[in-house]
Amino acid sequence: MIPYKPHMAKMRNSCKPITKEEVDAAILKRAKTHNQIIHGSTALKAQINGFAREPHDIDILTHNPRHHMDKMEDHLDAMAGCDAYDEVIMPIVGTKGEYVYKVVKKVFGPDVDIVDYFNMKKGIKVKKIKGIRYEHWQYAKRILQGIIANPNLRHRHAKSWEDLRRIEAYERSLKK
Repeated sequence: MIPYKPHMAKMRNSCKPITKEEVDAAILKRAKTHNQIIHGSTALKAQINGFAREPHDIDILTHNPRHHMDKMEDHLDAMAGCDAYDEVIMPIVGTKGEYVYKVVKKVFGPDVDIVDYFNMKKGIKVKKIKGIRYEHWQYAKRILQGIIANPNLRHRHAKSWEDLRRIEAYERSLKK
């Protein structure tokens, strides 16, 4: 294997398998130290644990998504001991000029999302849990209702309906 990055030249040829828990811990540690906001299903899982669906990746809001994508990809490659992760930049469907910056796994199977970085928005309500900032579930509920009302985001409706139903079930459990 010939690495395409100079800093990868010293790494081994065989990759060390790292678990999803180790990867998630590294991502959350970086989010905590850089004051980033976790949002989406991971934020819901942290706040309404039994009611939220299992997240397949971690979505993060940050002021400099490209920089953090590069650094996280380098860190995960170092953890694996080889060039096991890749960077992908994609336009966000339904918006103009906005992009999602992804770190994906490429060695242990097909490209699987690990972490998605987005530009920070203003006015996000957060809840701190163990020093990590998560998008508040009530704020997420308002965002999900907006997604469902927007016909241009039809591709997101199924997930949004599922998350909204789970949040409403959580709200009913609080009233009992």
